[in-house]
Amino acid sequence: MTDDAAHVWREMRALMLEKHDTRRAVADATGMSFLRAKLLTRLLAGDRTVTELAEILASDAPYISLNVRELEKRELVVRTEDSTDRRRRIIGLTDTGRQLAEKARAIADAPPPEFTTLPPEDLAHLRRILQLP
Repeated sequence: MTDDAAHVWREMRALMLEKHDTRRAVADATGMSFLRAKLLTRLLAGDRTVTELAEILASDAPYISLNVRELEKRELVVRTEDSTDRRRRIIGLTDTGRQLAEKARAIADAPPPEFTTLPPEDLAHLRRILQLP
């Protein structure tokens, strides 16, 4: 890796993780840990099992289950029996959970000011570099 590449990467990481830390903003706005807010946002795409959520979040099922129980206590998610397999429980958002998940997603998806002021051609270069559609 060249010194220039290392420098650019270090600055990009700092922008994402220090200067524009959406994790803290999400946690503050939702009143819960970033992981719990992230669980909610992952359920926006559809109901999931604990095992599926653990896989999506690269975590272990018991830890995800513990967090789902806390979200249940706050009435942000509900567990229902899977109609095809009574041993499985499906986790879905409540209306309040959906609203909070949408709020968390909006905060997390807001680009930093450094991106909003870029000229369109620079954004096009970034899209190409990142191989985005």
